[in-house]
Amino acid sequence: MSAYERCWKELPDPAPHVHCPSCGAAGLHLVFCGLPADRVGYASFWCGTCLTGLHLSRCPVPDGVPMESIDTPVEQRAVRVPNYTLLWPDEDEA
Repeated sequence: MSAYERCWKELPDPAPHVHCPSCGAAGLHLVFCGLPADRVGYASFWCGTCLTGLHLSRCPVPDGVPMESIDTPVEQRAVRVPNYTLLWPDEDEA
């Protein structure tokens, strides 16, 4: 979650200095899909190297940050989100 928070704070700019907590790579991706008029949606956040990441719902999407509409069919969306492995918090972090 801390990597997500650091990337979110940099939006709309990328955050190349934030590295994957699983493998250490600098290829983190953050994509939002939801209701553009409300600027609320879900976030897909993953590492392009090890394909692990998070899926968060009801996330605020900052103004100026692109987001896909939930009404756009998946096959027509501009950004393709790969099938990545979800990370779960350790029990002592929950």
